[in-house]
Amino acid sequence: AHGQLQGLGAHWELWMLQQGGMSNHQALKCATINGATYLGMNAQIGSLKAGKLADLIVLEKNPLEDIRNSESIQYTMVNGRLYDSETMNEIGNYDKKRHKFFFELEGSGNAWPMMMDGQSLMPAQCACGR
Repeated sequence: AHGQLQGLGAHWELWMLQQGGMSNHQALKCATINGATYLGMNAQIGSLKAGKLADLIVLEKNPLEDIRNSESIQYTMVNGRLYDSETMNEIGNYDKKRHKFFFELEGSGNAWPMMMDGQSLMPAQCACGR
């Protein structure tokens, strides 16, 4: 969402539910099965059961003990394929090193140079050319 650091928004929302008075267990249910139920998709997602879609994360630490442990992601499973969350290499049945992300490719950092001196990325003129 706008104004949030990439990858942290879902964790922050989860933590805020707990800060608002929910137990860690209640907050985790809001992030999983309750959300799926409200969307009318609880038959397909939101919990682990044979026949359901199962994109999931495996945590190193227990979020029931401390909700901020939701960040201790060790593995990520997407479409039945398991990834090491630190390297994003595929592991398990299909050990495979990942390709470089677009921002790791040679020259990609120069496509949109950041202006550190307060200048804009766009020239100071109207889009009509004036």
